Amino acid sequence: MTIFPESFVVFQGQDCLIPRQNADSMRFLDDPSLATSTKPEAVCWPFYQIPPDLFSFTSDRYSYSAFEFDEKKYGAIQIEENDDIMLKRLGIGEAIPFPVRELVVSYPSGFSRFMLMAKAHSQWASVSRFCGACGNLLVDAKENEEVKERLDDNAYAARFCPSCKRIFFPRMSPAVIILVHRENSILLGHNVRFPRNRHSLIAGFVEIGETLEEAAIREIREEAGIEVKNLRYMRSQPWPFPDSLMIGFVAEWASGEARPDRNEIDHIAWYKADDLPELPLKGSIARYLIDSFIAGGFSKT
Repeated sequence: MTIFPESFVVFQGQDCLIPRQNADSMRFLDDPSLATSTKPEAVCWPFYQIPPDLFSFTSDRYSYSAFEFDEKKYGAIQIEENDDIMLKRLGIGEAIPFPVRELVVSYPSGFSRFMLMAKAHSQWASVSRFCGACGNLLVDAKENEEVKERLDDNAYAARFCPSCKRIFFPRMSPAVIILVHRENSILLGHNVRFPRNRHSLIAGFVEIGETLEEAAIREIREEAGIEVKNLRYMRSQPWPFPDSLMIGFVAEWASGEARPDRNEIDHIAWYKADDLPELPLKGSIARYLIDSFIAGGFSKT
């Protein structure tokens, strides 16, 4: 690997391993969202602390991808959970695990974007070690003489199969999330995987051959049993848990009685602003849509 970033982000499972000297100060912030000075370097390890020889061979114990953020090159490393041996090889024994989701939703948008990108690249690398067509080991496309001249200068994460000559670029799985409202009430459901009282919006992955609008209408029909009208796009958010791009919509109730599908959703109801259950974490697109509606951020008619 000749492209060696100046700094690395290291993930283990769903945690980001942060240098101890930085973790202590971040953990005790009263309100992380006000920490406007938080930079990517707060969670990064300097290049001289990561042994270069780790990248000279293929290992089952870690995956690696390079990426660019604000014109700087970073590396994202994903190691297996409970792999203490790999931690020692990386030389980061003093690391403190910090939940990635907390870093994404609790800190300012610039830092959050960095964490989303870093986690997405580490996730991509961990599932892109072998060619999906022929099964051979993939290599770094930017370092391969056969294809590197054909690639954009910033295509650090591209993978190449020396056997069948295919090039693989990072991919995301599109998913829709929809705020459905009925006059001044919004539809919230409890997913069977959620904490006890947490409710959120209807969401689901886009199926092959569907438009985003068709996916949104289908998910609402499947999970809530209702029909909607005036479906409108609002905004999107990358969500690498594991590899989604969340596309947010708002829609009006048209007909039907809301009922849970009893498969993914075990409770669903209409809620007004003064009687809300536990909501998704701030920083997520679900919470943005809910807060915007309650605050009158888009039309309710």
